[in-house]
Amino acid sequence: MTNTFGALSISLKDVTGFTLITNKVSIEFALVIHVREGSLYRLLGRPSQALLHDNISLCELWHYIFGHLHYRALPTLKRMFTGLSELHVEHDGICRGCALGKNAKGSFPRSDDKSKGILDIVHSDVCGPMIVAYLGGYLCYVIFIYDFSGKTWIFFMKTEDEVLDRFQEFSAQVENLVEKKIKVLRLDNGGEYNFDDFSDFCKEAGIKKDSIVPCNPQQNGFVERKKRSIMEDVEAMIHGQNLPMFLWA
Repeated sequence: MTNTFGALSISLKDVTGFTLITNKVSIEFALVIHVREGSLYRLLGRPSQALLHDNISLCELWHYIFGHLHYRALPTLKRMFTGLSELHVEHDGICRGCALGKNAKGSFPRSDDKSKGILDIVHSDVCGPMIVAYLGGYLCYVIFIYDFSGKTWIFFMKTEDEVLDRFQEFSAQVENLVEKKIKVLRLDNGGEYNFDDFSDFCKEAGIKKDSIVPCNPQQNGFVERKKRSIMEDVEAMIHGQNLPMFLWA
């Protein structure tokens, strides 16, 4: 009877012992097979010492056991569990598992800088494309928000390429209504705003494009929160009345 583990072959000779064979060299092993149960052998005895020993503090051990719980929370575990020994924070350096698994970008401080007049600053962003198209084939929308008052304008689009047309429509309407010009257009640096035609229109109209740092939507938090609020209201009304999702607009 032979059991093979990769390059190691163990041949069980009889019920009184076995021979370990590796690289064609036989070594009589000290363990004794005492009882044969069916086609298996039950060994007697137990290992007298561990094969591997790692010196780790009790603090580190429970930190791993509790899913990398914060070190400062470890001393409070004694009040929650019976039989747990007193734990003291004994940690130097940075836990590699925590650094790679729990790393998160810190929140941006809230800005108190607000515009002093209508159209001084206008925020804009695109939401979509959606999973299903609305009636007429609309898949996304663009919003424009007054920084001064928070008033929001929404324009539905079939593709993101229509952003320039919708912005021209928006600027013509609001500038005629309030008899003022848009001064700053704050954007998220998305590709839909970086076309040459869009930049040329802003230059001709005297509008400054104020783009945030790429991959940092926190800098455009004002419009990001508005988008989330809009979609939360939409989904709540759709699910509340059991309506199909294509009525999202």
